Amino acid sequence: MSRARTLARRCAVQALYQWQLSGNALSDIERQLLEEVAMTGALLRRFRAGEALTVAEEDLLQELLEQYGRPGPEGEPPSGAPQALKDLAEQCPKPEIHTAYFKEVLHAVPRHLDAIDGAIEEFSDRPVANIDPVERAILRIGAYELLFKPEIPYRVAVNEGIDLAKQFGAAQSHKYVNGLLDKIARRHRAAEVEQRAGR
Repeated sequence: MSRARTLARRCAVQALYQWQLSGNALSDIERQLLEEVAMTGALLRRFRAGEALTVAEEDLLQELLEQYGRPGPEGEPPSGAPQALKDLAEQCPKPEIHTAYFKEVLHAVPRHLDAIDGAIEEFSDRPVANIDPVERAILRIGAYELLFKPEIPYRVAVNEGIDLAKQFGAAQSHKYVNGLLDKIARRHRAAEVEQRAGR
């Protein structure tokens, strides 16, 4: 799985979360997220070049790197106590986003919302409207990929959902997301799941 596509999913979670809570236009949310990713890259480039940033720019860069940066060889987000900006900047490659995939997911999820929410509710212990908004956004992305993106292996869709829940969700939300996406995969990608199990 590519880092650019992973970042596209991370941005899509944040964008769908905003859309769910605010009802703002998808195009406005899309523009804001893409501007933030671009700003992260520009500030990181200036910081690494030794250019003096204002305190406000340093604070913004720290916040943006924690949100969009991809530290570590496995791309794991920072955990525990906040890292010093210098350490964070050294660990984070320039954020690169698969813009087309971000836009696709952001606009396709609302377009296919009835089918996506129906697949989630089939296995959920509560109506989709009562699921935590962060988990709801993550589940909607995972369900979209499982239902409408057969070229994405189901394990990738499930694992990306788990990773997103670990980053953005509550302490144990990744288990809830894993359980639901796995059940959706077994229903809608049965042949692929059985083939993988038979290996």
